[in-house]
Amino acid sequence: MNSPLIKTKLHRPPVDRNYVYRPHLLAQLDKHRHKPLTLVSAPAGYGKSALISSWLETNENPSTWLSLSKSDSNFRTFLSYFIAAVHEHFPEDCQNTQALLKNVDLPPLEDLGISLLNELDRIKQPFILVLDDYYLIREIAVHKLIATILKHPPQFFHLVIVGRRDPPLPISSLRARSQLIEIRTEDLRFSAAETETLLNRLLRIQIDASTVAALEKKTEGWVTGLRLAALSMRQRADIDSKLLEPHVDAHFVMEYLFTEVFSHQPPDINRYLLGTAVLDRFCGPLCEAVCVPGAEPFACEMNGWEFIKWLRKENIFVIPLDPEKRWFRYHHLFQKLLVNQLNRRFSTEEIKALHAQAGAWLAENGSIEEALQHYLAAEDIPVAIQLVAQHSHNLMNNQQWPDIERLIGMLPRDRVEQDPELLIFKAWHQHVQTSGCDLPTKAAYTEKIESLINNLSEKALARETQINGHFEALRGIECYLSGDGENALKYSQSACDKIPMHHKRARVSAHLFLAATYQMLGDLETGISMYTNEIQKSIDQGSDYYAPYIEKLCYLYWKQTENRRRKADPIGQQLLFP
Repeated sequence: MNSPLIKTKLHRPPVDRNYVYRPHLLAQLDKHRHKPLTLVSAPAGYGKSALISSWLETNENPSTWLSLSKSDSNFRTFLSYFIAAVHEHFPEDCQNTQALLKNVDLPPLEDLGISLLNELDRIKQPFILVLDDYYLIREIAVHKLIATILKHPPQFFHLVIVGRRDPPLPISSLRARSQLIEIRTEDLRFSAAETETLLNRLLRIQIDASTVAALEKKTEGWVTGLRLAALSMRQRADIDSKLLEPHVDAHFVMEYLFTEVFSHQPPDINRYLLGTAVLDRFCGPLCEAVCVPGAEPFACEMNGWEFIKWLRKENIFVIPLDPEKRWFRYHHLFQKLLVNQLNRRFSTEEIKALHAQAGAWLAENGSIEEALQHYLAAEDIPVAIQLVAQHSHNLMNNQQWPDIERLIGMLPRDRVEQDPELLIFKAWHQHVQTSGCDLPTKAAYTEKIESLINNLSEKALARETQINGHFEALRGIECYLSGDGENALKYSQSACDKIPMHHKRARVSAHLFLAATYQMLGDLETGISMYTNEIQKSIDQGSDYYAPYIEKLCYLYWKQTENRRRKADPIGQQLLFP
C-alpha cells in the first residue's frame, strides 16, 4: 500500500516581504519560457527557490510546485508526487499512469515513461512544474524518467529543476539544442544595489555606500550571508551600519554553512576540505600536495582533479579563477568555516605541516610569494629566508627592486637584520636608489654585513663564497666612491672572481667598478680589456644579458676625457651595430 502524500510539499513557498525582486532575472525566465527546461543550480543560500517563487507569483500560466526530500528518491513515491503536482491544475489528466502505479509490480520504466509523456502532451495549456531540491534525488530510475520527458518534451510543458548541484541529466545535449535556460551562481549573486536594498529593508536604516561595498565583497553576493549578518546585527540593542561587516563572520553564518553544507559531506571529502582550507587558491596537484594518499591525518584516496571535479559537480562554494578551469578558490565565508573547523579538530603542528607542504609545492612551481606566506604560517623562518634569498637573485637580475623589497618586508624584521644575504639585497637596493651617493649609509650596511659574515652559521657556510663576493663588490663600490683606489681594486677583483655567473646584475656592477677603478688609477686600457672579456664570456655562454655591459662600456669611454671621441672597441661596435 502506498504511503499517503504530504500535501504541504505541493505548496509554493511564499515570497518574503523583504524579498528583493530581480527584474533582470525574471525577464530572462520569461523570455525562455518556451523552452522545455529551466535549471537553477547554485550552492545553499543563493536564493534559488525564492527567485522561482517570485517568478511564478507574477506568471500568468498555471504552475505547480513540488518540494522534494531524500525519501522521494523512491521511484514510486516520486512519480506519485509528480502526478499529484500535475493534478493541482489538471486533475483529469495522467489517470492511466496513476493507475499503473497502483500495481504491486510496476511496469517497465520505459512503459511508464511513455505513458506519462503522452498524457502530459494531451494538456493543451501552457503550465510550469517546479521540482525544488532535486539534488536530493539519488534514484537512477527517476533521472531516466525525467530524461525521457526532456528528450521528447510535451509542447506546453515547462519543467523547472532547482538544486544545489547539476542533476545527472543530458544537460550538454539540451544546451546544444537550445532547450534549456540556466541560472547559476554568478547570476544569483547580489549586486551592490541589491545588497543595499536588502540591508535597508532588513535593518530599516540607511546603509552607507562604503559598508555596502565591503559587504558585497566579503559575501561575494551570497544573499543568505547578508541575511544572517543582518539577523546577527538586529540582536544588538543599537544598530550601527559601520559595525555590520564583522557580523558577516558571525555565529549564525558559520552555523548555517556547517549545518547545510559541511555536515552533509562524506568523511573522506571533509578531510579533503579541511586539508585544503589553508589554500587561498588551489589546483589538482596542489590539493594532492596537502592531502597525500596514505599520510594521516589528511589522507585522501581520490586525486586532486577528482576532488575538484566533485566540488564543481556538488556546487560546494568553489569559484573558478581562470578560463581554463585549472585554478579555483573557495568562497571567502566557506573558507572561513573550513579554517574554523580545521583549528578546532587538529593540532597546531598538524596545521603547520599543511602550510609547509603547500609552501614546498608552490615554491617548486614558481609561486614564490604564496609559498613564502605558507612557510611563514608554518613558522619555518629559515626555509622562508632561504626562499627569499634564492629568488631575489633573479629579481635583482631583472631590476625588480620593489618585488625584492616586498618579499623581504614579509619576513620578521629581526631575522632580516641578522641575515647577511638579505642585508646584501637591501644594500644593493640602497645603492641603486641613491645612484652612488650617501656613503655613510653604504658604510653602515657593509660594516653590519661584514660582522654577520664573520659569524655565519654552519648552514650558511655553503653560501659563504657568493655572499663574500657580493659583500666585496659593495665594499669595492664604497672604496671607489670615497677615492680609495687601492682597496677598491682589491675588493672589486675579488668580487669578480666569487660572484656566480648567474648573478648577472651584481657581476655587471662589480666589473663596472673594477674597470672604473683602473680608470681612476690611470690604466683604463686594462679596465676596458677586463670588461670586454666579461662581455665576451657572457656571449659565449649564450646569455642575452649583455645590454647593461654595453651601456656601461660606453660610459667608461666617455669617462676618460681624452677618449671621448674614440670609437667603441670592436666588441662594442659589433654588439651596438650588428
